[in-house]
Amino acid sequence: MTLDVKPTSPEWIVSTAAGALAPIVYGVTVIAGAAAISGYSHLDDPISSLTEAGRTDVFWIPYAFLLYNLLVGLFSTVTLARARHDPVWRAVFLLLLLTAACGLLMWPLRQDPIGSPATYSGVLHVVLAAVESLSSIAVVAMSMRQFHARGEAALTAFCAAALAIVIVFGAAAALATANGWPLMGLFERLTIGAFEAWILVIAVALMRRPTLLAQRSPRT
Repeated sequence: MTLDVKPTSPEWIVSTAAGALAPIVYGVTVIAGAAAISGYSHLDDPISSLTEAGRTDVFWIPYAFLLYNLLVGLFSTVTLARARHDPVWRAVFLLLLLTAACGLLMWPLRQDPIGSPATYSGVLHVVLAAVESLSSIAVVAMSMRQFHARGEAALTAFCAAALAIVIVFGAAAALATANGWPLMGLFERLTIGAFEAWILVIAVALMRRPTLLAQRSPRT
């Protein structure tokens, strides 16, 4: 079964380009934002501290993250519509859309500064971040299953590596946060970096070969 979409169709080019651009926007925002904040550490400080409640010294960072989530949302929405032949792919991009929606909801719900009393907005921020984390694991795992079923060895191996990094360093980041251990920022960046790499690779792969979304029975 094939899809009624061509690599040259305008909506496909725009949506997959948005997916490929999103991780670049995210990475540049984190690097440039950290450089603009005195004393900020990539090794120890969480990314959410870049937009924590009360921070006004780097006003543009929340807007850059807003752009990132809008780009992911655009990529997810168009791809979800095109993946109608396969329920698993639909679930993948529905969950990816959910991560973008959580990111948009987090925009006004800023993280509480570390060591400060918890607020309603801060607690909701943590809940939405947890939903994003679980969704990202499911997204990478299901895409790995789909690529394996299609015999796409390289993409399967890439998804497996990304999944391992997300799970291992995601757990390490959670433990470091709960216990006040050092290197929490590094663990979080490895986790999110693997997921951003997944978005970039999938967007580029689909830009070139939209038929990767076509339904195909698992190999026996």
